[in-house]
Amino acid sequence: MLELYLGVEGGKLRYFTPDGNLVPTPEEAAIAAQQASEAQLRLEQEQLRSQRLAEHLRSLGFNPDSLS
Repeated sequence: MLELYLGVEGGKLRYFTPDGNLVPTPEEAAIAAQQASEAQLRLEQEQLRSQRLAEHLRSLGFNPDSLS
């Protein structure tokens, strides 16, 4: 049993969970997944950039962990 409810959102008939959350359409879910993937990629790129900067600071004689 899915326990979904029908309601109107933005003039369209949509499914809702028992606690009132809107169930995304397949298109909305795909967009959200793509956005999450892009955000994860940006995070990984920034972490790599941060690591390279820390390595560069160490090569210059600075301890990046002790800088405030």
